[in-house]
Amino acid sequence: MATRLATADADLLLGDAARSRSRHSCSLALVSRDRPWDIDRVMEFVDARLADAPRFRQRIRQVPFGLARAVWVDDPEFDLSFHVRRSALPAPGGMRQLADLVARLVDRPLEPDRPLWELYLIEGVEDGKLAILTKTHHVLLGGPNAVDLAQVLTAEFQASADAHEVATWTPMPSPGDGVLVLDALMTIVSDPLELVRRSARLVHAIERTTRGLAGAASFAVLRSGGGLSEMFRTERARGSRVGLASFPLSTAREIARAHGCKVNDVVLAVLCGALRSWILSCGHPLITSDVLRVIVPMAVTSESDPGEDHRDVTSAEIASALISMPVGEPNPRMRLAQIARETATQRNPREAVGAKSLARLSGFAPPTLHALGSRAAIMLPSDSYDLVVTNAPGPQHTMFWGDGELVEVYPIPALLEHKALAVSMSSYSGIVYCGFTSDRQAVPDVEEIGELISGALEELVGIAT
Repeated sequence: MATRLATADADLLLGDAARSRSRHSCSLALVSRDRPWDIDRVMEFVDARLADAPRFRQRIRQVPFGLARAVWVDDPEFDLSFHVRRSALPAPGGMRQLADLVARLVDRPLEPDRPLWELYLIEGVEDGKLAILTKTHHVLLGGPNAVDLAQVLTAEFQASADAHEVATWTPMPSPGDGVLVLDALMTIVSDPLELVRRSARLVHAIERTTRGLAGAASFAVLRSGGGLSEMFRTERARGSRVGLASFPLSTAREIARAHGCKVNDVVLAVLCGALRSWILSCGHPLITSDVLRVIVPMAVTSESDPGEDHRDVTSAEIASALISMPVGEPNPRMRLAQIARETATQRNPREAVGAKSLARLSGFAPPTLHALGSRAAIMLPSDSYDLVVTNAPGPQHTMFWGDGELVEVYPIPALLEHKALAVSMSSYSGIVYCGFTSDRQAVPDVEEIGELISGALEELVGIAT
């Protein structure tokens, strides 16, 4: 029998969310190879890797009359060439041009009647690298064995340059409408509330009420002064922009050692400094008490099995923590100290998963962790925070994409509804990579925030010496 979507996954599809930029996460990888790329071999590689992730060959099928939640079924018309697409940059193929193309691709809707993912092979990048953009809908991250597409396609070992042997895939027959209706009726008998839950209007009402109560109960109400919240809010989606930045992880570690705090605190302080500079450059005055309410999804161990080794993403859960980012504080030392105090209050020593544990997660885990973080933030009331920031430590050794070396990897965060900006950061091979997604009209100069990262880092270096 087909697998039914979990309630949380079904909620992600309400309101035609398959076509919304707020419901999928993206990852941008730059891959280097000694020889020219053979796109046919790349397709073979992707096809072979999907054998380990059957969900990516499945689509969502609705139950007749809306009697029950939708089900996962194998797509009998699965066409890899539809999901793996080619694009190219005009010369010289710089990072700004790449970010502009990524922004346009992020906004393209996923087809709801097909498996909910896409992969773009972007040629024409400077220095002969191949850029690979993956787009994974959050509904694919539901269930105990789900991982982001970017994680499926990266590995610690270089794949052979020879042709990949691809096993023949035969889709399982999809159940008929009669079978789905009968199964739905049996579900209603065993769970009478199931039919009530299928009312989209009621689901939305319950969801709003539940989120409002959860927000009131779980978070202190931190009001941003001076209208800061309005700078990070938009009522209507009007296209995306993407910004990219990076800085040395070693510098962040040195600052953390000098101040006796966590590397994550330093990374957040760097972002805080860049946001402060950007807000001031927009002509918005700040006072010392001004803060942004920031959701920072954090990985915690499963309470049912606290002794798990955490080598797999499925052994971690994602919880959301709300911190106040002191963008109004002019002193970088004080900004770092305040952030360190904020994050310390959110940590539970028994539950927190350390950076080393997260970095050991199977494959290249940050894309999956970023997506899970966005899923967690979606369940919170939108007006309880200004910004979502995900930070996922990755492996500090070389990883591979097929027979090419993974050189750079930028997380491209989902821009949640009514939000003007989202930020994701990942460390890989000694570098912290930052991705910014913004609403095109609300924050048209998002690349400037990335450019201000280096100045914010230098401020912290100055106080550490």
